[in-house]
Amino acid sequence: AACSFAKPKVLTAASGLKFIPEELAVHCRDFRLLRFQFHESGLQPQAFRVSPPGERGDGVEEEKEDDSEEEEEEGPTLLFESLPDWEKELKRQGAAGWRVSAVNERFDMATSLPRYLWVPGRLLDKDLKRAFVHFEERRVPRLCWHHPGGSDLLRSAGFHAASEPQREDGREVASLLAARRCAVVLQGDTGGTAGGTAVTPGGPYPLCRPAEPHDRDFNCLVASLAQLLADPHARTLPGFQSLVQREWVAAGHPFARRLGLGRPSPRDEAPVFLLFLDCAWQLLRQFPGRFGFTESYLLALHDSSFVPYLSTFLFNCQWQRGRGGRPPGSAQSYIPVSGWREPAAPGGAQRDGIPPAGGRRRPLSVWDWRLRYSRQQRSRFRNPAGPRAPPAPTEPPGSQPLGTAVSWDG
Repeated sequence: AACSFAKPKVLTAASGLKFIPEELAVHCRDFRLLRFQFHESGLQPQAFRVSPPGERGDGVEEEKEDDSEEEEEEGPTLLFESLPDWEKELKRQGAAGWRVSAVNERFDMATSLPRYLWVPGRLLDKDLKRAFVHFEERRVPRLCWHHPGGSDLLRSAGFHAASEPQREDGREVASLLAARRCAVVLQGDTGGTAGGTAVTPGGPYPLCRPAEPHDRDFNCLVASLAQLLADPHARTLPGFQSLVQREWVAAGHPFARRLGLGRPSPRDEAPVFLLFLDCAWQLLRQFPGRFGFTESYLLALHDSSFVPYLSTFLFNCQWQRGRGGRPPGSAQSYIPVSGWREPAAPGGAQRDGIPPAGGRRRPLSVWDWRLRYSRQQRSRFRNPAGPRAPPAPTEPPGSQPLGTAVSWDG
């Protein structure tokens, strides 16, 4: 902040001003410099008022109604924090033979995985529990996406170095997964091999090895791009947001470390999620009529990934996010409607990370666009010529012979 009577002053969250600024310069971490100049009368203290959502003046309720109409038209964004979200998406995909397992509901199986997993319907939870120890960070194979033609896309970490995948429990899981029709598995590589097939008692199934052992970076990228190319629903605005929630946020992509939030080691930083947004932008430029969102939306999402008060990109996994904690190296988190806050005390957060009544507010989601963008700005996010989400299938697709070629053109 600066004025003609004083030299520029660097402002922090705890700074106070003894003068009325004439200009405000904001240095963004993406190297942009934003300058705000005020009139000759300066910035008046009474010019701005910060108040929580729902306590503002006229017009807010009308805007909420418009948002509800938009959501009804295109469908809601699934956050995949509750069991009904996973069941709803599984039904939309028509994935017969799969079920939602709550084996990791308390994160006692794997802290980096979501609470709920899509697993074969014939696989019992007691058998699934024995398979966790065979995989890096205990990230077992699970369904990622089901193609309407009958093929399945799965994700998995690489086998743990000390595991014995040929033991009975390991072979049982591999056999059930291989029994699926044309199951493509994105699996981490811990042995230095690249590509190939895994032969199990149920037969061979193709493997895609992005050479990362933990299934938390490039598996997110490859799985998301496959769905963006093949599933029209993923190219709608709510479908794209649900895709990011499922394959990145719930799946445990370490946003805080990769985006450099807090004070992580520089060696952990890698813009994998930003690479995905760039890939989506490249596809949007080539096929603008196939997407329900615009370049403006992708730019807003890119900028939002560095906002320090949005819980979506502030943590490394759903377990950490649900505890109401904070990324390593961060002392506080900022919420516009209630100001700076200290982290919650151990055991203070309730189920799904919602604080008890009368406690602290829950951190904002990046998808709460209404709280940060005007109606006119949000209207630029939607492509009126883009696709609409297809209706959910009422019954599983017709069966096809094993090995039948399937078109992946959305």
